[in-house]
Amino acid sequence: MSKRLTEANFSECKAKFNLSYHVPYAHACQELVGFEGKDVLEVGGSLPEEFVFDYLQVNSWSAVETPDYEAALREVGGLSHQGTILYKINDFSELGFKNRRSDKYNFFLGNIEDITDEYYEKYDLVFSIAAFEHIHKFPLALDKMFLCLKPSGKLFSLFAPIWSSRNGHHIPKITDRDGKIFEFSNSPIPPWGHLLMRPAELCDYLYSVTDKETADLITYYVYQSNHINRFFTEDYVAFINQSYFVVNRLEGMFEDAIDPETQETLEILYPGRAEFANQGILAILEKP
Repeated sequence: MSKRLTEANFSECKAKFNLSYHVPYAHACQELVGFEGKDVLEVGGSLPEEFVFDYLQVNSWSAVETPDYEAALREVGGLSHQGTILYKINDFSELGFKNRRSDKYNFFLGNIEDITDEYYEKYDLVFSIAAFEHIHKFPLALDKMFLCLKPSGKLFSLFAPIWSSRNGHHIPKITDRDGKIFEFSNSPIPPWGHLLMRPAELCDYLYSVTDKETADLITYYVYQSNHINRFFTEDYVAFINQSYFVVNRLEGMFEDAIDPETQETLEILYPGRAEFANQGILAILEKP
């Protein structure tokens, strides 16, 4: 039986579907743009079928997960993110974009920038949460999402943390030789440390926190791994304003307090950048 997503059933949905931020983010989209009766293309995730049909009440749902992100996570010990049906899939051989029959719920393993023209003008809504910070070919990805929308269709995206924020390094769960676990919520990197220090400096700092092998791995993951794109707030704003979309709403989210000295230092290190307190971005874009 259908049950519309409300704040009152957030906890229920999180527990039932093993979700976290996905639930309030989806609710934000529901309130600002709406899901009901729409054909939706999800970029960078694959919310469970029961959740999207029973709680979001969509007409159809097509989810696109990038293989590049999964490969980056496997380098440091395997999948560690929620809101995906990847765990339930054994055969990945037939999950590309070409020659696929469309069902009410569809899953694609591929990069959105590679989506083919058979999916153009098929969707009322592009929905993407906590994903834009992982897309490298960002302008091309925006173009493809634009093409996939029907006229008057909308793109909703809410994503964080971005590279220029206090914890924009986005490290996954890593266990050192002593069994100590480092992850996003327990990072060994000081706030904005990935921006304030160069790679060798960060590595040297981490030697005082953990063993050499783990420090080297974290440093690689922060500066070289392809799991994030390392764009600043100003980059996203410029790319979006350069796109074919009409901007309905574009604003920073989840602002952190930053002391004046750190702000000044970062502005000197990165001329033309100033939005270091900003952790994320909310974007609502429209195809004319």
